[in-house]
Amino acid sequence: EIYDKSGRLIVGIGKLIDFSMVGACFSTTKQFAEGEPITARLRLLQEGVLDISAHVVWSRKKDNATLYGIDFDLVKKARR
Repeated sequence: EIYDKSGRLIVGIGKLIDFSMVGACFSTTKQFAEGEPITARLRLLQEGVLDISAHVVWSRKKDNATLYGIDFDLVKKARR
């Protein structure tokens, strides 16, 4: 789940490709600029639900979507 600056869910196609403790890679049809801040919620089996703030560090165009690499600025467990 990716949120806009006002905190509303951005509706679109998105898929988590890779995740580490310092960043992630995802694909989406939405467009983001390098350096753009990202607010998102990740649902991971072992870690649970995480609220993250991050920024885009790279992008690569694919056929029907764009891959984005992000570096995490803050990761915390989501409140229930």
